[in-house]
Amino acid sequence: MPINTSYALAKSQIKNLVLAEKTDKFLLAAVDSCEVSMPSSSTNERLVLNVREVPNGNIVGTVDDGDTVELETTGGIEGLFWVKIIEPVTGYVWTEYLTNCN
Repeated sequence: MPINTSYALAKSQIKNLVLAEKTDKFLLAAVDSCEVSMPSSSTNERLVLNVREVPNGNIVGTVDDGDTVELETTGGIEGLFWVKIIEPVTGYVWTEYLTNCN
């Protein structure tokens, strides 16, 4: 399988990676923080995003819907859909629930 050299080059040049799907391609962006955005609920439940010790691992905490999380620089070992956060809880979250990244 050939290596996508444009991805590898960009990855080595930016602090953090957030992957956004657009027309079946991934875009890279340098970001420091994102907002948690959970799917709407028809009940009055408190919506939280689980923070995991490792991707698909044990839950170590939660972040409320609408909270801002600070991203950590990683080597990309967590895969395309997980990102490491360091504030307000340290761990990994699923990127689908992050918006307004800057």
